Amino acid sequence: MATYGMKDAANIIIVKRGTKTPILKADYANTTGAEWKSDRVYAKKKGANAIAWDSARTGTLTMDTELFDLKLLALVAGDELHQGASEIFQNEKFQLKDDHLIGLKYKPLEGSVSVFKLKDDGLTHDQAIPQLMDGANGSIPLMVTDVSVSAKDTTADITWSAAKGANSYVVYRDGVQVGQPVTNSFSDSDLTPQKEYKYTVVAINTNGTSPKSAEVVITTAASGTEKAGAAVTATEDAIKKAEANAKVVSANGLNFKVTENGGIKLSDACPVGAKYVVYYAANIDGVSSFSVNAEKFADNFEIYADCIVRDQQEGQDHFSQIHYTNVKPEGSFTIGQDATKATSLSLKFDLMPDENGEMATYKYIED
Repeated sequence: MATYGMKDAANIIIVKRGTKTPILKADYANTTGAEWKSDRVYAKKKGANAIAWDSARTGTLTMDTELFDLKLLALVAGDELHQGASEIFQNEKFQLKDDHLIGLKYKPLEGSVSVFKLKDDGLTHDQAIPQLMDGANGSIPLMVTDVSVSAKDTTADITWSAAKGANSYVVYRDGVQVGQPVTNSFSDSDLTPQKEYKYTVVAINTNGTSPKSAEVVITTAASGTEKAGAAVTATEDAIKKAEANAKVVSANGLNFKVTENGGIKLSDACPVGAKYVVYYAANIDGVSSFSVNAEKFADNFEIYADCIVRDQQEGQDHFSQIHYTNVKPEGSFTIGQDATKATSLSLKFDLMPDENGEMATYKYIED
């Protein structure tokens, strides 16, 4: 009887189960290994094993590789590889020039920009540069002023002066959001009679949110009161406190605004020659992506794997193929990254029986 040696598990083709439709070809695996197991129990005679029973066989296919196709990772994660525009978070470093303009590689999404001055090492954040607050294009809205509240027993009407640059507003009761009107008024309800409440309002646009308005403290009327009491406004101390918190532009005038073409304009007080970093999000074309979902797992597949069998006597190589008939990637997988060497992926597939109870077929072509 001839004896053989086997090497090289290559040309691994993952197929949609039952259709023979190829999903992915992986010709880059370093090693593959199939492990077959079956639990065995014994009946003993005078302490020695006399009869053995084997449980149903289980199998695991392990594939180790340092090269991979993103489709392979998506398949293991239970997703497809998606291609197209997607949101990417960016950071870009600059040395400020005389024009105080910073041109970004991509146009930032509204409200996503942060700017920091860097220390001399060019790495560490030295100072946050606040966004200009003047209500003009590229800036966040001005602080809401003139908040006025009049209350009955279970309702309150809140009004304020329109803030420059605002697209909408958020009303807070005792620090909790209770409404988001687009006009400069709001009616609150479900209040408790004869109870103290504190109201503040902020303005919102696509660039961000204004500082909170001065706090207005109101006490609702007694139960059954149908007529609203006199309007209440913020105290002088509350107004001063809000104005102090609203000083987005620092004492030395450092600030930035987003230009109409998506660049960054730093104020004249920002020192020329200093290094800055801009963080922002942008929609970028040509992105390949897949997601790992807590409740979504891979489908079942078939796998065909080629290998080489050599006849010991003739020294001749023969083509051989292994067909795994019902394969499911394991839900647990690890992706490790190392700056000093290539990432090594070890992917495992559970080998399960098909409708006929078969798990794998080894085929050897003698010609």
